[in-house]
Amino acid sequence: MKAVVMCTLALALVGLVSAVAPVVEGAAPETPKVDRVKPLSPDPLKSAPGVFFYEGLETITDLKERFNDTGLDHGRFAVTAVDQFSGKRSIQQTYIPLAEVPEGADPGNAGWVWRFFGDNPNGRVENRGKYETVVARWYHKFEEGFTPRDGTHFPPKMARMRCFGEGAWHGAYTVLFWIGGEDGHISIERHTRAPGAHREWSPNYQCQWKFSDPVNVGRWIHFELRVELGDGPRSDSIQAWADGTLICDITNDDLAGGYDKFLLNAMSWDCYWNGGSPVEQSRFYDGLMLSTEPIGPARTGLSPVIVVSVSPGSRGWEVEVAQAAQKPLVTAHTVDQVVTRHQPPTFDYTAVWKGSAGAARKELEVSSANGEFVGRRAGKDRLRPNTLHMVRLRQEGPPGTWSEWSRWHA
Repeated sequence: MKAVVMCTLALALVGLVSAVAPVVEGAAPETPKVDRVKPLSPDPLKSAPGVFFYEGLETITDLKERFNDTGLDHGRFAVTAVDQFSGKRSIQQTYIPLAEVPEGADPGNAGWVWRFFGDNPNGRVENRGKYETVVARWYHKFEEGFTPRDGTHFPPKMARMRCFGEGAWHGAYTVLFWIGGEDGHISIERHTRAPGAHREWSPNYQCQWKFSDPVNVGRWIHFELRVELGDGPRSDSIQAWADGTLICDITNDDLAGGYDKFLLNAMSWDCYWNGGSPVEQSRFYDGLMLSTEPIGPARTGLSPVIVVSVSPGSRGWEVEVAQAAQKPLVTAHTVDQVVTRHQPPTFDYTAVWKGSAGAARKELEVSSANGEFVGRRAGKDRLRPNTLHMVRLRQEGPPGTWSEWSRWHA
């Protein structure tokens, strides 16, 4: 299997949503966080090479119109206009408080959608064929202030890719894109009943990307999962991305173990929360895609518009845009000849634009009118095409006091 490095076809950026904590006299303000940047419309990725499924939730009212199996959780998992990454609508899951769950009911029950494809034998399938490599991409958001149970445990379920066989709802094997541990890290887990695989559960892969970091709650985030089947035992590979960053790269895995009666043929996005939610709160999905090629973050124009808001008492904010190149991941731990953790991802950043805006501004276009192109883009009037860019932000509080710069976001 060849290692695949994420390559974007055009600019991917995200915008600013700042913290809402009260401003303390003389204290530095909270570091701003990212929500989104306006993506291109219509989305050019709908017709990108390899894409065989796209759902932006703009033309449907019932999830059953586009998905083979749905769990609506009494209507709380549904298309909504409350919040969205692109367009006007997304999927919203609203959890009811654990204390209000009816006696005898499953407190973790929440919505899901399954999309079937390939050689799936369990019903209507539009994209027939044999899929040895599948990439799933989506955008996800926990609403601002989302409260994990016991202060640490986020809902573990997010997405899963599966091989279904005849009469086997559990499937031959599954790759689980979950949220694990008290630090809310992305956990890539694999379960298989394939006859050639040497163990039922592969060792969990622990990503260094975590929801316990407050910057990762209250904004739209790009996630991606790529599964490639090999020709025999210990020849499968799995990769995952978050916010434009490769966060998982597993080779010589034993998922299918050479089993090929059925191949990859189903993808789900789901919200089950073992044990239930402590309060009423929501999470959102948008921009669901399936492809045979890596997809990457959403594309914007060469003068993208960053959508912003600022904290009470803010005097304004500054932004830097940089071209970004990720360095190869460095293995930190292995189990049974399979990598289970890498060192935190690292990048080379080259600043190409700097701008600023007053607190009243809610949007800012990356242009010569709003800032200065610098470095390798000095003298230009727009960003470089076909390039991954990242942005970082800070805001001013009381005169002369600035927040820390946010970390770079893709």
